[in-house]
Amino acid sequence: MMNARSYQGNPQKNSPALGATLAFLGVNGLLALLHGSQGCSSFIRLQLSRHFREPIPLNSTALLEDSAIFGGWEYLKKGIAVAADKYKPQIIGVMSTGLTETFGDDMVSALSSLRSERTDLLDLPVVLASTPDYIGSMQEGYQRTVESLLTTLAVNSEIEEVSGSLEAEGDGKARGQAESLPAVVLLPGCHLTPGDVDELKEIVSLFGFQAITIPDLSISLDGHAELEAAPLVQGGTLLEDFRRLAKCSACFSFGLSMEKAGEFLKRTYGISHTNFPSLTGLAATDSFILTLARLTGKPIPEKLLRQRARLLDTLVDFHDQLGKLRVAAALEMDLLYSLASCLAEVGAEITLALAASQAGIHRLSLPVPIEVGDLEALEEGAKASTLIIANSNGRQAADMLKKPHLRAGLPVFDRVGYPQKRWIGYEGTQQFLFDALNSQN
Repeated sequence: MMNARSYQGNPQKNSPALGATLAFLGVNGLLALLHGSQGCSSFIRLQLSRHFREPIPLNSTALLEDSAIFGGWEYLKKGIAVAADKYKPQIIGVMSTGLTETFGDDMVSALSSLRSERTDLLDLPVVLASTPDYIGSMQEGYQRTVESLLTTLAVNSEIEEVSGSLEAEGDGKARGQAESLPAVVLLPGCHLTPGDVDELKEIVSLFGFQAITIPDLSISLDGHAELEAAPLVQGGTLLEDFRRLAKCSACFSFGLSMEKAGEFLKRTYGISHTNFPSLTGLAATDSFILTLARLTGKPIPEKLLRQRARLLDTLVDFHDQLGKLRVAAALEMDLLYSLASCLAEVGAEITLALAASQAGIHRLSLPVPIEVGDLEALEEGAKASTLIIANSNGRQAADMLKKPHLRAGLPVFDRVGYPQKRWIGYEGTQQFLFDALNSQN
């Protein structure tokens, strides 16, 4: 156990509002509005743009000093109204900050007051997410926002079928053709990259399913070239997809933080829900693939069997090197469990497991106790390790200890291509193990 400290000298966690922004960035046509100061939104844009190398469409109610004293209720009303009038979004997503939550701004009543004054805004969906800094880390903000998206937008009615191409999905298929496939809901946690989400959808499609993914970063933040930056999210989950959830065959959530959102859909629509705390590793991937096979009654596709055979061969070829790894990891809880459990499965020794927040640490287990800690604690506890896994901010600890450092999580700004990495499924697990071994050199 680490020595207890009453401060965080070098925090590893990101703000919940950043996690909320990430979730909103996976919904097509949404305008993200931060109810807080201009500095808060600027910092979030900086973090996300450095990580994804993309412009981040995030607006702010731009509270000033007097708002901290008298409240930002009117600022929020004005912000929503101006955003609706100027940009004509399909959806507005609002997230709170520590400043407005500490004062006690009531976002629900502010929205109700605005709609009583502006009846033309009654039909505009507005999603409110409570994400003050003191609830935890990025993972908690993302989790709350996904739950708010579902409770606000998932209604018990289907939008009329629209003919034509699914431009937002970029696959050129006609909507009627796409909707003829049975659909399943995918709820990826914030620990999955856009590349991971793309891999998830590909696996599901091999079993003959159409995936409704909430949120879908594989379309909006996958690194494709846009002609120009826009104030609205371009690509992601379509508004009409939220209203087709009742027709889905099943729901799968990924990461323990997404379990509550999946249970909401189960209660609301009576569809089956299965949570997968991890999709990295042989046993974790087997569990997901066998669940899909049971649901469809179809044999496992040859492509997946081939990928599994390659992973097994990798485990045979490199079992001695994998068994010598001594790993210290500091990550958001869902990602920490996914990567550390995979390494433990292949014989590596986990010497230190530091989560960014308390969420899930009593429900998930690793060979060592999972503790909440910062990057200073990583520096103190990783001396016996041969590999450090953390985001780019862990580089100082790695440099000081002269340990190899595998970048993971958010932000990763000193390595290229991380948002496109795939570390889930058989093929992704194989790539993760390659990356872990190659980082030793």
